[in-house]
Amino acid sequence: MSIELVTMIVTVASTLLGLAAGFGWMITRMDARFESFEQRMDARFERAEQRMDARFERAEQRMDARFERAEQRMDARFERSEQRADSRFDRLETDMGEVKTAVARLEGPTPHLLLSR
Repeated sequence: MSIELVTMIVTVASTLLGLAAGFGWMITRMDARFESFEQRMDARFERAEQRMDARFERAEQRMDARFERAEQRMDARFERSEQRADSRFDRLETDMGEVKTAVARLEGPTPHLLLSR
């Protein structure tokens, strides 16, 4: 084996080894950068998520309060209408009693089922 061939093999091997080492170093650096970027983005998304949760919680509280007020108004209206309906039914009951009496007067006494002799 000649010295030129040995030199060529050593040169190619050291070049390939240098390229592999450089590529490994580059991948390690890229992983570190991506990791730091990912950490920053995770922190940013966490803060945004907390802000959104707080906003949704406030909106939910406002909507709950609004629905509670609406329910109270509807309950009050229902009670008033129920009272009016009760008074209407009371009047209707009185009127029905009068109608029954009037019909009974028009028809006369009820006939007996068994006649007495």
